[in-house]
Amino acid sequence: MDFKNWITQIASEDWMVYIKRLSANDTGATKSHQAGIYFPKSVLSSIFPSIGRKDVSNPEAFFKASIESDSVPEQVLRAIYYNQKSRNEKRITRWNQGTKYTPLQDPEKTGSIAIFAFNNCGSGDSEYMKAWVCRDINEENYLEERIGEIDPQSTYFERGDIIFEGAILESPIKSDKYPREWNEEFPSGAAIINHLFEQGLHADLTADERILKRRSHEFDLFKLIEHHHTIPLIKQGFDDVESFIKLANSISNRRKSRSGKSLELHLENIFKEEGLTLFGVQCRTEENKKPDFLFPGCDEYHDPNFPTEKLRVLAVKTTVKDRWRQILNEARKIETSYLFTLQQGVSENQFREMTSEKVKLVVPSPIHKSFPSSIREHLYTLTRFIEETKAI
Repeated sequence: MDFKNWITQIASEDWMVYIKRLSANDTGATKSHQAGIYFPKSVLSSIFPSIGRKDVSNPEAFFKASIESDSVPEQVLRAIYYNQKSRNEKRITRWNQGTKYTPLQDPEKTGSIAIFAFNNCGSGDSEYMKAWVCRDINEENYLEERIGEIDPQSTYFERGDIIFEGAILESPIKSDKYPREWNEEFPSGAAIINHLFEQGLHADLTADERILKRRSHEFDLFKLIEHHHTIPLIKQGFDDVESFIKLANSISNRRKSRSGKSLELHLENIFKEEGLTLFGVQCRTEENKKPDFLFPGCDEYHDPNFPTEKLRVLAVKTTVKDRWRQILNEARKIETSYLFTLQQGVSENQFREMTSEKVKLVVPSPIHKSFPSSIREHLYTLTRFIEETKAI
């Protein structure tokens, strides 16, 4: 089935849609004891209210499902609430039953976007689910163009018509102070990030913890400002459909603009805080390529007399699935490429491919546990990358 047509089918009030990127734990790449895809308890409580019980051990509900991206035969899956003190979580299991293959339990699909559409039964349990695991970058790009960036830390859960045909406005998580002039004119993503940097927020944390905390804080602040600017317009109502679509597109474009350079800007500020001040951003190299960071700078890279062994290149991508090859040969003078990512795991096969191409992953230390154990010792933390680069 064509992906765009499939999205059109579920862009309806008849479906409750949950979207996430598959982690290594989800796909089984870490070989952990956990079985099945992780869903937040709030999501499964909404879709399967009958399992939210404490009076019985591990309450469960069964439903039919099909994974339509890969033509997986219809299955009967189980939603279960592990309600013991030692394991308080809800999962959907039995993905491998009745089929030889499912992309949802394929380690090579780690990092891919998965879309789960549950038929909307109001206050009762959902009876049917159909899912799609994006098969290539084109499908992921199409989806993110419609609803915004889906990074490894973000998920969407809403009615299909609201996700795909309207603007999702999440309630801000917390109140925060910000410059008064932002109430008059929406700030750029860089302005929000620099505000957090100038306030010294989370400066007491390690670089690895700081990048995660600041990025989360930035999005919370963004949503707070977004509410201030957008809710009054929504309350005014719309004279026609075109006006509503114009506002929805404006919201979507602003979010894409924010997310496009967010991670690089956070890293730039953290480098400075950690005393790593010599670097070039978006330097032009061979064939007019522009790596995210060159150390110690653009001039040194183009200086034929500067020692090549003292050069480093760092690419930045929130996810690396099917995207890591884009960084190859961005700086041909440098043998090893470093790649910073927030992706929660890669398969062992993907990692072997990266290693063979002399790509080293830089991952915040709290995310390391989401990688297969055989890979963890080969990952760089952000702190290690910074300290090594300063010492060159």
